Amino acid sequence: MELSERKLKILKAIIKDYIETAEPVGSRTLSRKYDLGVSAATIRNEMSELEEYGYLLQPHTSSGRIPSDKAYRLYVDQLMESKRLAKRQQELLRKNLAQKFHEIQNLLRNSAEHLAELTDYTSIAMAEKTQETLVKHIQLVPVDEDRFLLVLIINAGHVKNSLLKTGQALNQEELQKISNLLNTHLQGKDLRDMTKEQGEIMEEELPEYERTIRGILLYLREISKEIERIDVFFSGTTNIFNFPEFNDIVKARSFLAMLEEKELMKNLLSLSGREGLSVSIGRENLYEIAQECSLVTTTYKVDDRTVGHLSVIGPTRMDYSKVVSVMYRINRDLNRSLKNDF
Repeated sequence: MELSERKLKILKAIIKDYIETAEPVGSRTLSRKYDLGVSAATIRNEMSELEEYGYLLQPHTSSGRIPSDKAYRLYVDQLMESKRLAKRQQELLRKNLAQKFHEIQNLLRNSAEHLAELTDYTSIAMAEKTQETLVKHIQLVPVDEDRFLLVLIINAGHVKNSLLKTGQALNQEELQKISNLLNTHLQGKDLRDMTKEQGEIMEEELPEYERTIRGILLYLREISKEIERIDVFFSGTTNIFNFPEFNDIVKARSFLAMLEEKELMKNLLSLSGREGLSVSIGRENLYEIAQECSLVTTTYKVDDRTVGHLSVIGPTRMDYSKVVSVMYRINRDLNRSLKNDF
């Protein structure tokens, strides 16, 4: 139902006070601290009605109330005022924008670090890997008559060395033939996209080395499974301990355990991150483990392709106005960088 202007004013004051203090708010506190233009008794009656409508909760037997998820949703959608960033914050973001990044992952990771510093919450960056898994070179080096060293270089400069058995006696010249074959078919390609058909074609080109080639391809497929398409970065992880809601060691451990669940966090950000900037509050999060938290998330695209998400996660008693103001500024700068540099 639509709330009266007085109820909205009282609810906004309750949310503001609870965000600042983390203490249940009573009618006397509101009457004393805020110019609401009504008596404490009137405020008390309005608070009782707001509780009936589901906007306030009474955590204990005291007269104090706290906002519900429903109240935060109303606040974010209708009542919240944007905050102007301090000069120090603006300068930090300007420096971030001035830097040049050659990979989207690094751009988002750097932005997450600034986001955590500016909001005092935990920030999360999720980025699609763009180039790290492309094969730059494969070289087979003989060790003894039935073993060789496989050297795999992917284009971000990462090198993997593995000792493999040939399954047949091969000399240096024969291993070089196989190296050339692998490079012809795989150089510049993403290991994760290697198909069974590609393997069969390579085996047919050098049928006399079929067993060795098959063993190498099997190994490369195993490596490709270890390479994730998505990177997840966290910054300000321990900021959560600054909030009294998470002074409880069980809650704190639960929060940290949630961050360690990479697949869960990927899904959480993907579900929360719609077009533009979105706010997911408490029980609006599908995963129970995240229902004591809120997420402010934005999604980034290059040529209509989603390349990453940036999010702030914290207690539902989050300073939404502060976080959204910082996110809007970072969002503007990031979209400009993505448009110009990628």
